[in-house]
Amino acid sequence: MEQFGILSLGSRLKRLSDFLYSEVQAVYANEALMISSTYFPILRLLQQEHSLSVVQISERLGLSHPAVSKQVTKMLKEGLLLKLQDEHDQRRSEICLSELCRCEMQKAEPVLTAIGKELEYYLNRESGSFMQQLEGLESHLLNAPYAKRVILRLHPDMLTIKHCQTNSEFAAFKALNVAWLERFFVNDIYEKDHLLLDDPQGQILNKGGKVKIATLNDCVIGAYFIKPSDQGVMELGKLAVSEPFQRLGLGERLLQDAIIEAREMGVKALMLESHTSLAPALALYQKLGFKVDSSNEPYSVPRANVRMIKDLEA
Repeated sequence: MEQFGILSLGSRLKRLSDFLYSEVQAVYANEALMISSTYFPILRLLQQEHSLSVVQISERLGLSHPAVSKQVTKMLKEGLLLKLQDEHDQRRSEICLSELCRCEMQKAEPVLTAIGKELEYYLNRESGSFMQQLEGLESHLLNAPYAKRVILRLHPDMLTIKHCQTNSEFAAFKALNVAWLERFFVNDIYEKDHLLLDDPQGQILNKGGKVKIATLNDCVIGAYFIKPSDQGVMELGKLAVSEPFQRLGLGERLLQDAIIEAREMGVKALMLESHTSLAPALALYQKLGFKVDSSNEPYSVPRANVRMIKDLEA
């Protein structure tokens, strides 16, 4: 559809609208909310205005009278709305929220907040002309796990960080990191990378290290390893989060988990190598207490240009 450019604008906006309604409805279903995503504009308006006629709702929302009337009729049948007759004019009636609906809207508030934050995440990524922003939004949003991201915002405890054990989990650990390397350093992948990712048992576990993964509904979306480096120092590496699930705080949770693991293993410091082009990652490391190492020790791979260490004894 994109090939038709601005001539397909209406269809493209409808496609985005249908996608968002569907994903939001999946979130509502997960949260056991009785309201439908298509009801939201009318319900929010009535929540603010207390009671309005169908004509007033239509005018306030800029929707056709038949469309509003159809939605209102459905919500009346579902017990979400009440019809109030005018005491002075029986021909006139207004619509208001039922007590059931008021409770549902109250339950929905944290859900709506999470939905709003998720939309901001996607919208803030785009720039340029309107059509360029639309194209970017289509590219990033239509294939995204939108509902899963919102649900994870609402229930961070759904993320499980555990030790990597099965062949499929080690394969996912490798796939995540290969995708990360190809995204940021496609021309700087070295033998050490292949050795670690192809043989984590021999290169990490057998050397006293650990490989851990973050899973959401049994799907691996994050990973890292730690293993002994110099005496008393633990190396942290291959910290990666699946691109569709970034900017949800998963990297910080994995890093905090690695710090806990290293402390439990009794080491005095946790060390990692990175690159100055990865500004968000460096900011995260600094936030959790890592400091730039000014020594002249050689890096393990040529692409690294900064080493950071966190003192675990402080």
